[in-house]
Order: sequence, then structure tokens, then C-alpha cells
Amino acid sequence: MAEKMKRLGELLIEKGVITARQLEEALEEQRATTGRFIGAILVARGAASEEQVALGLSEQLGFAYVDVVKMRRAMDTEPKAINLVPEEVCRRLAALPLFIAQNTLTVAMGNPLDIKAVDELQSVSGLRIRPVFGCPTAVYDAIERKYAAKGPGNGEVERGGAEVSDKLSNLMREASLGHVVEMVNYIITHAAEMGASDIHLEPEEKNFNCRYRIDGVLYSMPQIPGEHQAAVISRIKIMANMDIAEKRLPQDGRIRLRAAGKDVDLRISTFPTIHGENLVVRILDRSKALLELEELGFSKEEHKKFDGLIKRPHGIMLVTGPTGSGKTTTLYAAISRINTLKKNIITLEDPVEYEIPHIRQSQVNVKAGLTFASGLRSIVRQDPDVIMIGEIRDKETADIAIHSALTGHLVFSTLHTNDAPSAATRLIDMRIEPFLLASAIIGVVAQRLVRTLCDSCKKEYKSSKELKEEIGLRDSKDYLFYREVGCQKCRDTGYQGRMGVFELLIPNDEIKDLITKKVSADTIRDAAVKAGMRTLRDDALDKVIAGVTSVSELLRVTEES
Repeated sequence: MAEKMKRLGELLIEKGVITARQLEEALEEQRATTGRFIGAILVARGAASEEQVALGLSEQLGFAYVDVVKMRRAMDTEPKAINLVPEEVCRRLAALPLFIAQNTLTVAMGNPLDIKAVDELQSVSGLRIRPVFGCPTAVYDAIERKYAAKGPGNGEVERGGAEVSDKLSNLMREASLGHVVEMVNYIITHAAEMGASDIHLEPEEKNFNCRYRIDGVLYSMPQIPGEHQAAVISRIKIMANMDIAEKRLPQDGRIRLRAAGKDVDLRISTFPTIHGENLVVRILDRSKALLELEELGFSKEEHKKFDGLIKRPHGIMLVTGPTGSGKTTTLYAAISRINTLKKNIITLEDPVEYEIPHIRQSQVNVKAGLTFASGLRSIVRQDPDVIMIGEIRDKETADIAIHSALTGHLVFSTLHTNDAPSAATRLIDMRIEPFLLASAIIGVVAQRLVRTLCDSCKKEYKSSKELKEEIGLRDSKDYLFYREVGCQKCRDTGYQGRMGVFELLIPNDEIKDLITKKVSADTIRDAAVKAGMRTLRDDALDKVIAGVTSVSELLRVTEES
């Protein structure tokens, strides 16, 4: 009986490259992700080098292994072999032609099992292909050197190409060093433990700063040594399958892992600055339960109105506010409330933040051509009762959303405006017909998030006349407010958690008529307040009087209208 093939992880344990614990952690990460090989995960985690993984795979699968670096120093590759395959093909397939023998071209490949790549190499070269394993980084490095040497010019070009390749190779090695891996793991784990929503890694001329956004406010963390800046950024980019060589253009990536005992999704965004790449990590805690409608912070009266709106059979419901104001959380709470097996609910999001049973959720993919507009055109052919669109960004998406609302669908979406009355004017600016808007919109919610006071340390104080005037209280009544103090329980911030403050605009006939006439947002606001709309400032003020939040939070997130 043939001996059973050993798994790569078992081979690496036998060779003393990794420990059983490291393998188990890598397998756990693999189970939580899709499409990632165990070898790539071990390299990304710093448990093994690319060369050690390639050697293990060659032994496991029975392919020869070629040390491309040593080969370059010793006998070099045949120029005739290099000339057989264009540079573009070699780069795309991670394949380096080595030499020709008996009508067979030997090629070092990062993945010799890629049959399509082998077939393409055979077609391009006109020879049989003998694939051998090579360390992927070393293969790319050699391709850079060989084809730079072939290019126009002389040794100066070759030296330039070699210099770039050396920098890239060194960067990958540094990003896989144990202390760099531990540093990145600590940054992510510590942020998750503190309940941060974002990690900011910010390069400056002499410093490399790290800040966490907790409850909507950025807090400085200990600086990262400047010499580790490139390695830390590269380490995160490798984990997110991003291009570490590209530093001049913004990039986006995604990591799914377990940190601080929680399953989290990390959304990575890089942006080039004059001192290097700025990197922001958005942390989405997948283990956190979705909020119910009652937990968002609506007053009893506004909750009752909003609950009635989302149960209507058709129309468009908009949630507005700046980035990070909790709009998506409100939409999720709304569709969860009306989610039954009798309704077909479909979403198009960017990205899908939480998965909800019985709801068909999809995610935009601009590179593949799936935008909000193109996806929405297809969704309306899926016989939906309810449609949730992550955001209305352009006229085409707005057109389809409005017409869907007018043809028997209940549509939810978000819009970037500062208040509820500005939603109609924003859509009119997108060249949407005002009479269609007036007919389609059933309600607009504007919202912000205020930090809630820590119950263990908040301190009571009596309101002064000047303070009452500053926040808009005109009566003669004395109020007791609370201010933030800070204790161990709230990490000396004085706050624990956040809550929404809202204004809910429900268009009546007068407001619909004003929308049709294309009046200003201020005019719509005056009519809405007259009809009973409570502003963001009004709602925040109620929460201050109730002792839920502080006056400083009210002033931070709302403005006097």
C-alpha cells in the first residue's frame, strides 16, 4: 500500500520549522478565511519563511527545488531560455526560465501545480516544460534582474532594477521577522480589547504614530519606533494580500482573524503621504450582536414613528449623517425588525458588515463591475419586497432607487448630508426630478453618535444661566446635569459606549409641495419643525437632561440651527 502523503504542516513540524501550536493557530485562521493556503498563512504570520515553505512543498509533492539565489551566483540562467518567454508572462505567472535540455525548458515557479500556467509557458516557448519549485520572492527578484538587464541602456538600468528588487526582498524579510509580527499582533489585539473601531498608523517626518478611535474619539497610543515603519506597514499589507511594492497609489484590503477572543474583520486602507503610507484599519467585530431598534437611542415617540415607517409596503427611507455616525447600524436594525420569511429582502452593501439570516446580502465589487447602480438594476429583477442600498452616491443609483420605491418596493439607503431636510436638496442636486422625490420619500432620519457617561464616576452639577443659554434652554427651571470624571472602569475617559441622537423628518403635504418647488433646506427645516420635527440638538438635549450624556458631548456633535 502506498504511503499516505504527509501534510505540509506535519512536514514543517518534523523539520523543526514550526511548532504544533503555530500550526493549529494557522489552521484556525485558514478555517476563518477562504481561498488561502496554509503555507501562505504561515509565512504571513512569521512562523516560517517562504523558502522553508517552498522546500516543504517540493518534498511533499515530489517536485525538484531550485535555490534561485544560489543559482544566480553560480551558473546563472541561459540567455536563450530567458528570450523564449516574454517578461509580462513571467511576471504574471511568477515563472523564471532557467535552461533548455533535450527540447525541455526547465522553469522555476512559485506554484508548479498551476497547470494553466504550465500550458501557457509551453504554448509561448514551443518547448515541453519541466516545472520546479522556487521561492516566490526569489523568483520575482530574479525576473526583475534578468529582464532589467535585457532592457535598453547598460549596467545602470540593471543596477536600478536590482536595487528595487533588493529593497522589495528586504522588506518582505523584515515584515516576517518575529518582533515585527508580534508588534502588529499586539497593535490589533490591543485595539480589539479596548473596543476600538479604527487603528490609525500615521507617518511623520521623525515619528510613526499609532492612534485608536474609541467611542468616536481618537486616542494616542505609544509611538512605534520609526525604523519599523516600513516593516509594520508591509506586514499588514501582506496579511491583507495587498501589493507591498505599490506605495504611490491608495490600496484597500481585508483580513479576517481572531483577536482578543473575538472573530473580527479588518478593512485595510492605505494612502500615500509625503512621509510614507498612512494606514487605517477598520475593526468590525463579527461576534457582536446586532442592535435592536429599541437599543439605538430613539425616544419613545420617535421610535413609534420610525417603526411605523419601516413597516410601510413601499417608498424610500433615508438615513443621513457623516461617516461613522451609525447609519449602517440603524439600517441593519430596521431590516432586522421587518425580516420575516414572507418577505424577500435583498441588500447591496460596501462592505457587508454583519450577516443576517434569511436576507440575501451582496457586496459591491467595482473591479468586477458590480457597482451600486449595476447591482441595483439586477436586484429589481430578483422579485424583492425590500431593498437596502448601502449608499446613494450618484444619479444613476438615485434614479433606480426612487423608481423602485414608486413601483411597489420598500427601499432603505444612506446619504451623506448634515441633517434630514438637506436630503431632498442633495438628491435634487443629483438631478432627480423633485416631483418624484416628493412622491417617493416616506421619511428621513439624520443621526449622530454621542458618548454615554460612565455610571460609575459621572458627577452631578447644577446648571448655570449662561450654560442653559449656550445649549438652548430658555426656561427658568433649574436643571441637574452630569459631567465626565474618569475611573478605571471607563479607562479614565468618563464615558462608556455610545448612543444615537436623531431627527426624524416625515414629509407632510406642505413639505412635499416645498420639495416639488425646489426650495432651500432651511425652508424645509422650518416647515418640518413647525410640523413637529425635533432636531438633533433637541434630542441630544433630552439625553443631557436625562443624565445619559454630557453638555460637552452635545456641543461636540450638534450645532444650533
